[in-house]
Amino acid sequence: MKTSGSGYSPLNDPSPNWSNRPPKETILLDGCDYEHWLIVLEFPNDPKPSDEEMIATYVKTLTAVVGSEEEAKKKIYSVCTTTYTGFGALISEELSYKVKAQPGVLWVLPDSYHDVPNKDYGGDLFIDGKVIRRPQYTSPQQRQGPSLRSRRRG
Repeated sequence: MKTSGSGYSPLNDPSPNWSNRPPKETILLDGCDYEHWLIVLEFPNDPKPSDEEMIATYVKTLTAVVGSEEEAKKKIYSVCTTTYTGFGALISEELSYKVKAQPGVLWVLPDSYHDVPNKDYGGDLFIDGKVIRRPQYTSPQQRQGPSLRSRRRG
């Protein structure tokens, strides 16, 4: 297995050595603190799960690592089921490795602010196990409702 050189990417390394990463003080992306993690999952397209099913999977995935559903719900700070299928979690770097080993997990990446002035990581908020939709993170199709084409068919 390549661990350096041409063609190597730490994103593809099954057991990356984060100890050789740059010091936190030199990281250029605001909010990237190796405590906030963006966890992206892969779901089948046919049939595509509902938003509720995807979010339940996010909670189940983190529960497998932190030990309880209640604790998982406390650690998830954002969810997305549109632009990408994943969630943000406030966990240690060590736990991030364990999340990566869970079924369906595609990527686990250090999260960074989407909106730097407001220190906002983006996505719909997840507070006390409830999704709080935010218009700026809702796709235009979701805001418009059924398309004009589908309304004409009736």
